Parts: sequence; structure tokens; C-alpha cells
Amino acid sequence: MKRNCYILVLFFISLVMHSCTRDFEQLNTDPTKGASIAPGQQLAAAAYYMTGGRETGYPNLYLFLPRVQYVNGAWGMRSGTKYIRNDFYNDRIWEIYYGKSIKQLADMIARCKDDQDLVNYIAAARILKVYLFSVLTDCYGDIPYSQAGVAYYQKVYTPVYDRQQDIYHDFFKELDEAVKQFDASKQAIANDIVYNGAIEKWKKLANSLRLRLAVRLSNVDPTTAAQEAAAAYKGGLMQSSDDNFRMLHEAFNFPDLRGNGLSQSLSESDTYKYTIGCSTFTDYLKAEQDPRIASFFVNKDANGNDITSLTNYFSIQPGLYWWDQWADFVAKNGTVIPHGNKFCTINPVFSSLGASFLHMGYAETEFLLAEAAAKNWIAEDANVHYQRGIRAAMKQLEMYPGMPAINQQQVDDFVNAHVLSAGKAIEQINMQKWVALFPNGAEAFANQRRSGFPALQPVQDVGGESETNKKPFKRLFYPGTEAYNNTTNYQDALNRIGGQNDWMKPVWWDKQ
Repeated sequence: MKRNCYILVLFFISLVMHSCTRDFEQLNTDPTKGASIAPGQQLAAAAYYMTGGRETGYPNLYLFLPRVQYVNGAWGMRSGTKYIRNDFYNDRIWEIYYGKSIKQLADMIARCKDDQDLVNYIAAARILKVYLFSVLTDCYGDIPYSQAGVAYYQKVYTPVYDRQQDIYHDFFKELDEAVKQFDASKQAIANDIVYNGAIEKWKKLANSLRLRLAVRLSNVDPTTAAQEAAAAYKGGLMQSSDDNFRMLHEAFNFPDLRGNGLSQSLSESDTYKYTIGCSTFTDYLKAEQDPRIASFFVNKDANGNDITSLTNYFSIQPGLYWWDQWADFVAKNGTVIPHGNKFCTINPVFSSLGASFLHMGYAETEFLLAEAAAKNWIAEDANVHYQRGIRAAMKQLEMYPGMPAINQQQVDDFVNAHVLSAGKAIEQINMQKWVALFPNGAEAFANQRRSGFPALQPVQDVGGESETNKKPFKRLFYPGTEAYNNTTNYQDALNRIGGQNDWMKPVWWDKQ
């Protein structure tokens, strides 16, 4: 995908100077000042802000990835593994998505809605808005939705918090209408850093996202879930990794938005050296004899030599810091490995600033189809989609710079050894989806709450720091600024969950 880096740099500098805000009354740029901004530029800005820049990586690295027990060990991960409140990490998605991405899309849609030649831009923006709002509502619950981002145009400075149930129903409507709105005879989408103007790929994303959101409702509204899953399937889903919804980033560090935000946060103070494989994750990979463990983690001594043959990917229990239970590791052959080198840590390829970020891909889509088939929502073979999902998940790791491909024989042997079992299909599908989602912590966080998989292991809380009595949080806190900027609607939202800004209250669809 070709992009003019210099133009984008100037463009993003301009956006940062004019768009940073906490107040909803400023969530839309005055169109008389932004009329020269092309719709493709605003679409690109909205997409880049999702994972570009270090602050977008903080909630993923310090909240979500340890919360679903992929990794822990670094100090900042105490928030996600011990359940200790950190408002800065907690607020990042809200502040960035509302203040940056949604702002751009809402403004672009409002300015272009009457130009029939720009319908493809509007359709793509509607899909991207659904994705952004889905992450927000899955993290926080009831959120400003119907009135969000339109302060300049509608003079609504304190938007209501829509109920998550209503938001989800509107998601399905928006995605359905967006797919139908695309028109190949109209102006092509320029500066499209998601799909390079490929309308059919945007349609596949819309339907695949519709399937993800349908499956999310499995436990709270199975009738709607089945109907929407069938509609998504009929509409046409991702067919290969070429359809993946991923952001292509470039090798730029903070504060440049072109760099992968998760990679930037991992690179900060060499955090990747203390991002250790959580035993919940590594034990599962080892039990399944999954060759991907070597793609996710490395274990090296002080001289950079690979010592996994000695340590067998020695991991850390949930809740512990890398310095807890200090002791050297003694291998079976008697080799003594100092404490500071005994743990397996995240593969440095994930800290590559030019690494792509996968928001939704073909592998996940296949697992969603497998679950829909297992629940008899579609007339398909669940095992076929399950095995396709595993194969695609192994292949998708090659998108990371420097990541070696998994040996084809290993892939074939692993896939052939994994067949769905009667009575355990839903667990098997979601456990493999958990592996496939790494390192997309936000989606793994949502799917773990919805499915119950993986079953989280007890937290080890040396020092008694946990603020939840070691029970995993179920949502994020609403940002404190909302109590002052949008007091009435904020309080209405709190009243629906017992009157307190409580991260232990489940969101609407979280019913086990």
C-alpha cells in the first residue's frame, strides 16, 4: 500500500494542533475551517489514531493483555493483572477514539452526506465508526453514541449515554446499510490506508464485523444473534488473509503516529524485556504442543543466547511482577540460570515500530463461523471452519517483520491433531481464538467475558495490592472528566449500574 509519508506527516501535525480536546462541545471541527480537508484524509486520520502513537498502546499492554492472562511481569501491568486502578491507562481509548477518530468521521460524514459522488467514503466511514464504537461500548458499557461527535452541527454539547442494547441494534442496521450504500460507479476512495479503495474488502469487513457482534450476543439475545449471524454469512465474509483489517504502520517512534502504538509502548524503557509469558497462556500452548509458542516468546541469557531448551519457556503466574519469588532457575541438566534471565519474554518482533496491528482478520472470522455452525445458526461444518481458523492464525503471524514462517509440516500436524469434540466444541473454538487474537487485547478481553474462555487462573497478589480482592474487572471506569463535563448523562449511566462508577459491573451482553 503506497502512501506519501511527507504529506501524512504534515497532515497529522495539523490534526494534532487543531483536534486535541476533552470537551464534547469541541468534538467537531468547524466546517468553514476544514472545508479543504479531503474525505480520504479524514478517513485515514481516523484509522491511524486507532493504533498509531504510544498512548494507543497503553491500555492494550497494561490493561487488556494481562487481564486475559497472555502476559504480565512489568510494573505497569499491575493494573491488568492485579486489578489496580490506573485512570490514565483506563481513559486512553475514550479520549483518543472520541477526541480523534470519531471526531474526524462524524465531521466527514456531515460535510459529505449531500454529495452523491462521495457515497463510498460515507459507507466506509460508517463501518469504521461501528468498529470504533464497538470497542468503546464493549469496554465501558453504555456510552455516548447517537449524539456523539456532532456538537458543532447539532449543538449537543452533553450527549446522552445510549444503552448498550440499543447501540448494538443500531450497529447491525449501520453495517447493513453501509454495505448497500457502496457504489462502484461513484468516486473511488482515495488515501484509503485500510483497503486501498477496494470496496469489496470493505463489504467483507462490514459483514465479518457484523458476525463478531452477533456472536457477542450469544448469551443475552440468542435469537438476534442467530439472525444477524445468518445475515452476515449470507452477505459475504473475509475469505483469506488478503481481507484482513489491519493497520500498516511504519518504523517511527513516539510521538509519531505512523509507528505502531503497542510497539512504541513495548519499546518504552525496554518494557518488552519484562513482558513475560503468563503461565495461563504458556501452559496451554505447551499442553497443546503448539509451535506458535516460539513465535510469541523467547528465552535468552545475558549474552543473547537462546536457552529455551533449558527453560522450556519458563513463565510467570498471574499477578506477579518479574522480581517476585526471586530465585535462580536450575535446569534439568544442572545449569543455573540467574533470576533475571529465567523467564520467557515477548518476542521482540512485537516491539517492531513498523509492525502491523490486526484489528480483525480471516482467522477470527473462521472461528466465528465455527461457533455459529456449532450452534446451528448456519448450515456449515463447524470443524472445517475451526481447522481453517487455526491454519489462518498460524499464517497471520508472518505479517510481523522478521517473524519466521511456521514449518508447514508442523502446521499440518497441529491442525490434523485438533478436531472438535462433542460437548466441548465451544470451549475448543474459543481457546484457539484466544491464541489467534494475540496481541489484540481489547477483543480478547471482550471474548473472554462473553465466552468464559480461557478460564482465568487465580491471581498471586504478593503485597496485597489488588483493589478487587483478586477478582477480574468486568469493564473500564468511565473517565472522571465525564463527571464534570457531562454530569447529568454521566450520572444517568451510573444509575443503571447501581449508582457508582464500578468496574466490577458487567456490560449488558456479559451473561454467563
